[in-house]
Amino acid sequence: MSETGWMRTMLILMATCVVAISGRLEAQSEFIVFKAKTPLDKGTAAPDSARQNDFYIKIGSDRGVQIGMTMNVYRDHVVEADIGSITFKTTQFVGRVRVYEAQPDMCVSRVIELASHGDPHLNRTAVMIGDYVQPVFVVSSENLFDKGSSTLRPEAIRELDRAVAFIKRFRPIKVRVEGHTDSEGPDDVNMGLSEFRAQSVKAYLVSQGGIDDNVLIPVGYGEQKPIASNDTPEGQRKNRRFEIVIEQ
Repeated sequence: MSETGWMRTMLILMATCVVAISGRLEAQSEFIVFKAKTPLDKGTAAPDSARQNDFYIKIGSDRGVQIGMTMNVYRDHVVEADIGSITFKTTQFVGRVRVYEAQPDMCVSRVIELASHGDPHLNRTAVMIGDYVQPVFVVSSENLFDKGSSTLRPEAIRELDRAVAFIKRFRPIKVRVEGHTDSEGPDDVNMGLSEFRAQSVKAYLVSQGGIDDNVLIPVGYGEQKPIASNDTPEGQRKNRRFEIVIEQ
């Protein structure tokens, strides 16, 4: 290949890489916190805030967001291994925000809950610029299942029908159906129960809700991802939950 041809090939490859990278960044920024509105500094971007501030998020009403909707806030966090130079990326749960203003290209949300459990990866209990959100439908496990059971209660239909409406509003291509427990009982039992329950919820959403089977990803986390301390009955109740999370 001539020098001119080689240069042309390299330029095409570089342009392709730039387009691919910019496409990924654009996709990542669609659900990202991009501005904070604080009582002291109205409208100006702030690095973070642990107060009950308002946050502007790049997800608009054209994507199904409505006033009153709850969204989980997450943060990527790089963890270094104790031995060697290996690092891996994990996801922190930061808290929840609720939408009170929905516009076509963005929404304004207010912090309603910050993470309070002792997760060693949670290095800051505050929403920050650059955190990302995922719309979520949260329901208590007690509203769906009897204790120790993976069979849906008759009363669960009302909650799951609301979940169906929530999912269809977004027309998603990927939705996590997460089962969570508190820390009571053996770890392996909690993990297995949460997995069976997640499968039961998915089966209902598919058979009765008409959701595409390939869209729903059931995951059982057991007691691995608490959102509150398991040292109190109230914290345990919060941790016994299902979350239906819109990913894409």
